[in-house]
This record gives sequence, C-alpha cells and structure tokens, in this order.
Amino acid sequence: VYAKCGENGRLFGSIGAAEISAGLKEQHGLDVDKKKIRLDEPIKALGKLNVTAHLYENADAKFEVEVLPLPQNN
Repeated sequence: VYAKCGENGRLFGSIGAAEISAGLKEQHGLDVDKKKIRLDEPIKALGKLNVTAHLYENADAKFEVEVLPLPQNN
C-alpha cells in the first residue's frame, strides 16, 4: 500500500481497513470486505505489519501489509 509521508516516515493521515482492502483488490485481484480486516489501530508509519482478515466463522487469513512512500510524481 502506498501513502504520502514526511521525511521521518510518518504518514500524512493513516492507513485503515478500507485502504488495505483496496490494495488487495488492486494489487492481487482479491475482494476482501473492509469489515473483515482486523487492525488494532490505523497504520500511521511506513513499514511492514501483520494483519488478519476474518473470512468465515472458523477461517482467518493472516498476511503482511507493507506501507511504502508514495512516489514523488503522484
């Protein structure tokens, strides 16, 4: 997921379940409802974070989200 950030790696705003859901759709063609994505709190810095999506009653998917700086020309 790409985000605008300052030089210290702190994001302008945050990344939440909606942005992760959109990133999964755009980058991997996966349709995961944002309500199924579990975050303790919104992501506010660059880096990697483990995330869980509760897909069905007894089925969770664990995956890694990497937040990268948005390229300067965007």
